[in-house]
Amino acid sequence: MAMLLCVLAFNVQAQESTTKASTTESEQAENDKQNKMQRMMELMSKKIEMDVNTELFVSQGANSYVSEDPKAVIMAMMVPESYETSKTKMENDAGGNLTITEKGEKEMNGVTVLYMKGTTDSEGSTLHAEMYCMEIDEETCLMFVGMADAKADSKYTEAIKKAANSVIKTQ
Repeated sequence: MAMLLCVLAFNVQAQESTTKASTTESEQAENDKQNKMQRMMELMSKKIEMDVNTELFVSQGANSYVSEDPKAVIMAMMVPESYETSKTKMENDAGGNLTITEKGEKEMNGVTVLYMKGTTDSEGSTLHAEMYCMEIDEETCLMFVGMADAKADSKYTEAIKKAANSVIKTQ
């Protein structure tokens, strides 16, 4: 799970927020920081409807599901970031410890998404990972991450694809 958070770290930053012009620069910076954090927490706790096979995955909180053996993760969240900002970050960041095998932009279920696929090592296992980013509005994106142990039965990767397809759709 720690690796999952590292993979997502590059995409969890808020956009600018407005503050009163009468505040000092340090007060404004502190207000901006608090506003960004508050918006990020609100978005990340927002329930996202997703079709997850609960025979394979157990809920671990808002929009997070895991499987212990084999190791597998499904996670979705809203992030306070524009699609263009996400695109720039994805183009310039290799995803932490993720070895990228494929990335770019494509159409999925009639929606243009950013995507990244690759492998990572976590706790002695090699995980295949896929991440999708879909624009919700000018200041918000939906992020979907699915990871499964390279040795996992294909039903886990199929369940991840089904969950991704249930999330990536026209709003």
